[in-house]
Amino acid sequence: MHLRQGQSAMLLHPNMSSRAPLRWQRVVVVTGVYLAVHGSLAGCTSGNGGAVEVSWRLRPSSSSLPDKFLDCAANSLPDTGTVTRIRLDWTVDGTPGSESWRCGDNHGVTGFELQPGVALLSIVPECGDRDALASTYIAPAPLVRDVIAGETISLGALQLELQVNDCTVQPCICQ
Repeated sequence: MHLRQGQSAMLLHPNMSSRAPLRWQRVVVVTGVYLAVHGSLAGCTSGNGGAVEVSWRLRPSSSSLPDKFLDCAANSLPDTGTVTRIRLDWTVDGTPGSESWRCGDNHGVTGFELQPGVALLSIVPECGDRDALASTYIAPAPLVRDVIAGETISLGALQLELQVNDCTVQPCICQ
């Protein structure tokens, strides 16, 4: 290999011109700048508040039934309706909020939207466009948790007990 004055010794592909390395340097620099500007927009952000993660299971209020867990349609038991969504309600230092998920998801996570402070958290089953009657389910007692910006509160798996038997005598879930 013969070098002219001012040339550096670079290994080039036989089809590359001597200007190719300069073009590649530009591509690398432009790509790096693009990723620095746009890559941070695509990543996760913690927002200004905290988040809540919750899972749920549905059980019949009567243990005499052979099925110990129910699907969202209450296993199609007579005179029952379908739980369409599960809603997480919260109040943080007097400010209320909520988010709901399809019942069949069995899991939900809010965005980082709960303001920092002390939160009172509870879950409610929904029947189409309305809440389930309070007499047709038993939910866990409301939970108190500290909300910290950028952190997620995990409530674990919560159990909702649904009234699904003796529906001619008493109201059942989502009738």
